[in-house]
Amino acid sequence: METKMKRETKWMCWKIFMISAVLCLQASFAFAVSAPTLDAGWALDDVVFAFTDSLASPYVFSLADPAFFRITDCCVPGDQYLVSSSGTLILTTPFFAGTPFAVATDPIADPAWASSSFQHGEILLGAGSYSLTVQGDGAGGLPAGFFTRLDSSVPEPASLLLLGSGLAGLGLWGRKRRSGEQA
Repeated sequence: METKMKRETKWMCWKIFMISAVLCLQASFAFAVSAPTLDAGWALDDVVFAFTDSLASPYVFSLADPAFFRITDCCVPGDQYLVSSSGTLILTTPFFAGTPFAVATDPIADPAWASSSFQHGEILLGAGSYSLTVQGDGAGGLPAGFFTRLDSSVPEPASLLLLGSGLAGLGLWGRKRRSGEQA
């Protein structure tokens, strides 16, 4: 038999758990969720129940040119996200360390994107109209916050600098090689 003290302790633990759950739900709704906008940086969104559409889904937009759709978990490691386009699964987030962005745009999303602790992914979307939905498995806990962004597929300045450096190096190597052959 349980003593009165054990029952009261269990009841108190249950009340604390319920209050914590309610506060977490309130906190998740306190953030302004939004769909990503082309070249506008990270947009915050949230999955409240496992395998249901996120609060800002569907993301409806049209692209005149190809663009990258990127998604990163941000807050608690372990959540996996599923991105669908008009009902067809197009991306499932794996664990990997993403390339840091040339210009930091968000103090939470940028480090999460670069971290191998969080799941994130990207897909190149062609020109056309889209209706994307995001769902999460909630493995890291619910609600599950994440960030998305939509970026033009034009190479970033850092990528151009790297490409230019590589081409310059090849040119110098070829020049040195030719001058060595003449001697």
